[in-house]
Amino acid sequence: MMRKIIIKAVNILTKVFIPTLFFIASFEVFAGGGGPPKPTTSAEKIRFTFTADSSPAKIMPIRRLEGVQIWPAKDETNITHYNVYWGDSERNKLGLALAPKLAHIAAKNDGKVLEYEFNSLKMEAGAIWMLVCTENDGKEYCGKDNNLEKIVDPLLAINRTLTDIKSLLSSNNESTCSGFDVMATCGNNTCDGIETADSCPSDCGPWGLASFNFQTLCDDVKNAYHPTSVSEIQQIINDAAANNQHVKVNGGAGANVTTGSASSVVCTDGVVIQMDKFDHNQPGLGMSLEVFEGKEVVNVAAGTRLSELGDWLYERGRGIGYAHLGWADPTVAGAIGTSAHGSSATSNNVISHRVISLDVIDPQGQLKTYSRGTTGENGTDLWKAMTTHLGYLGVITRARIEIEDAKNVHVKITFHEEKELFEENAGSVWDDIKDCDYGQYNWFPSQNRYLKTCGKTTTEASDPGANNKLLLPYVDLSQLNEQQTMQIFQLGGCQPNSGAHDKMAYMRVNGWHLTPPLVRDIDGEQRYTTNAIGPIHKMTSSHLIALSREMFQMDWEVAVPAKNIQAAMEYVRDFTNGINAKNRKIPVPLIGIFVRFSKSENESLMAYSGSGGPFEDGTHVAHIEMPIFVPVNLTDAEFAEYMGPYEEAQKILIEQFGARGHWGKNQHSMDTWLFELQKTAGSYDHDNRLQRFSNEVGQFDPNGMFANPFAKAMGISYPNFTYPSDW
Repeated sequence: MMRKIIIKAVNILTKVFIPTLFFIASFEVFAGGGGPPKPTTSAEKIRFTFTADSSPAKIMPIRRLEGVQIWPAKDETNITHYNVYWGDSERNKLGLALAPKLAHIAAKNDGKVLEYEFNSLKMEAGAIWMLVCTENDGKEYCGKDNNLEKIVDPLLAINRTLTDIKSLLSSNNESTCSGFDVMATCGNNTCDGIETADSCPSDCGPWGLASFNFQTLCDDVKNAYHPTSVSEIQQIINDAAANNQHVKVNGGAGANVTTGSASSVVCTDGVVIQMDKFDHNQPGLGMSLEVFEGKEVVNVAAGTRLSELGDWLYERGRGIGYAHLGWADPTVAGAIGTSAHGSSATSNNVISHRVISLDVIDPQGQLKTYSRGTTGENGTDLWKAMTTHLGYLGVITRARIEIEDAKNVHVKITFHEEKELFEENAGSVWDDIKDCDYGQYNWFPSQNRYLKTCGKTTTEASDPGANNKLLLPYVDLSQLNEQQTMQIFQLGGCQPNSGAHDKMAYMRVNGWHLTPPLVRDIDGEQRYTTNAIGPIHKMTSSHLIALSREMFQMDWEVAVPAKNIQAAMEYVRDFTNGINAKNRKIPVPLIGIFVRFSKSENESLMAYSGSGGPFEDGTHVAHIEMPIFVPVNLTDAEFAEYMGPYEEAQKILIEQFGARGHWGKNQHSMDTWLFELQKTAGSYDHDNRLQRFSNEVGQFDPNGMFANPFAKAMGISYPNFTYPSDW
């Protein structure tokens, strides 16, 4: 009986199906040769942007999809559109034939990356991938290779890594890891626990001035002043001259009035003038908009922070473009002093090169104005010396900085595999970023991953609350508290092969996928995102994280000329993968290797990205920066084992790739070896730049009032001053 039912059902289906097939076939004949061919190729690559869940700690976070970037197929002959879907665990459309089409994007056949913005599309439950299929007028091909990206996080793997970190912590102490128990308290600004002046100098040492990261500790400072007026500064200078004391000026931009620069360029054996109170909030020191020497400028007090300058200008429809730094809070004069930079492949981003005039108190206590149009045209190098002054050319009280119309920038952050920068890159590292008005990489070599940040100037309105939090990340201290965090970094210092730093690199890059480095407000609530529009100064700069414990870190940073960038990056890749003197892999766990870009310009003598020699005027420069943890209380041999590879890399980058070091970084233990190496290597001998700078310093300050040991390491000489032998 069952067999008869089945046969009858088949007969019914056959009667229905055969005429249907005949109709479809007849339609295709009349339509012309079977219609358009089905695509056979997929998009080369896709990346999406998103907003994180409102609760970062949620076990199963639900994201909002913001946009998608599609690298088109190499051959788009039979492709009219790209269709976007959610994908399931098998990399199929979520819902198969019933899957909703999230976007229908026309192919352009120009080889350029397609960008599509969603209206905050909520992630579908069960979605694992974002899938992009190719279409040719209704016929679709859905590959399963590079045309998809995973949209969920490896939460189980993250939890296992966190468990492994806690296991490492529980199985170590001072006897197995030098400094481990010291780090239980070191960095809390109190000399306690088992700390001593030798084991934890930041808490117990006799220093009179410290850099923000406590890697530069100036022990010989006699006094520190915080002036609020020009007359106060003049009195300090006159008193110092009468007492034959040296003077050093710094911005006091770090926490607890520490210095923003972290090399001994900030130190002195005399008095320190800290400009933390010499800002626009003081009577008579406010900001103003002017026209000076034919340029529209802002006239600003030297101690004003760049973040505050950006806010003030933006409220008035003005700005300084992409010249804001990655860190939001250096002072104006401090940023000028070291030729500090932002990151832009298309625009000027060195604030020194936007300066039109400087008001300066000289060693005689006289206030004078120097300008591009006067000082810069008098046949001397004084103006070009002043625009990267390094603190050797008096006390800057005000600066006039060229301004422009305020602009917003649309920033997108995407996550990539390391091979996309190298073997799968048809061009170069530069080619992948050159169209970004604001662009940088955060590269984690031990994870074979990197974040790409690309911002483009836009006329669109700013998103509410849009801001950059790259240096102020979300931290869940309930999972790993401050003491545990410091101790696991210490463990990676005393035992470089323990895997501690590699595990922390894994947590950092995945942490940014859970809570990305940008924020904006949605329905009155701050949300972490990889896609936001905001004012340039807020989207390109971040405040520093503030914890009850200091993070002992330093930055190795060099600028590499355009012609050597790709080779230098490939060297760094090899170096981090174990091709170094210690034959070990080098994780860089804090924020990865920071790769930023600027333009080499002939505006100052000592800008470390400025033109001269291999740095051709008008070409691009890559800033390759390795922010690393610095362990405490290691033996000399242990410290050399940990730090040796990093120092080796900087030496090779300078000697073999023509790099130059950032003046306000590149130092630990008060050791100026890198800057002495530059002198030996002739990094600033092109066009006699170092000698010309030294000449101008000597003429301005013949008695060496502003001299210090760092000046000696650089190679500056003074007509009437001889360096002490202990310098």
